[in-house]
Amino acid sequence: MMPVSKVGHGLIEPSTPAVGSLGGGHLNALQNAALFVARLGMASLFLFSGAEKLTSLHGAAQWAGSHGVPFAAELMPLAALFEVAAGLMLVTGWRAREAAAALAAWIFVLGPAFHQFWNVGPEGWQVSVDDFFHHYVMFGGMIYLAVFGPGAWSLGARNP
Repeated sequence: MMPVSKVGHGLIEPSTPAVGSLGGGHLNALQNAALFVARLGMASLFLFSGAEKLTSLHGAAQWAGSHGVPFAAELMPLAALFEVAAGLMLVTGWRAREAAAALAAWIFVLGPAFHQFWNVGPEGWQVSVDDFFHHYVMFGGMIYLAVFGPGAWSLGARNP
């Protein structure tokens, strides 16, 4: 069994350099660039979605309300700000682990709430099932980021 130690933001990471260094300390430039590109990709969904909600609050609230969200008109501005703020945190890498954990919870709850492919007829089933599983692909990426961190190309990166 591998020894563990508390590191960073209270998350438990293996203390071996091969795995525990994924916070950015022992990765080469290409690996850190890849982590940055991955963060950009994951953030793009939330930046776009949040901006779309902000520019069409009424429409977004109507859509959320039609899916059973209570107080949708009041909650939609908060949801939009959360998505934009968390997306920016992923892009910059600042507190990216926390942002990723919060977004993972967001995805886990809202994926099934808004993409109920089991309740959709044959004409919309494929789009709905794709949307549902796309959420869980993003969930996996967020969990990975929350556990292993954003890499060295981030604000607040730890230097070994």
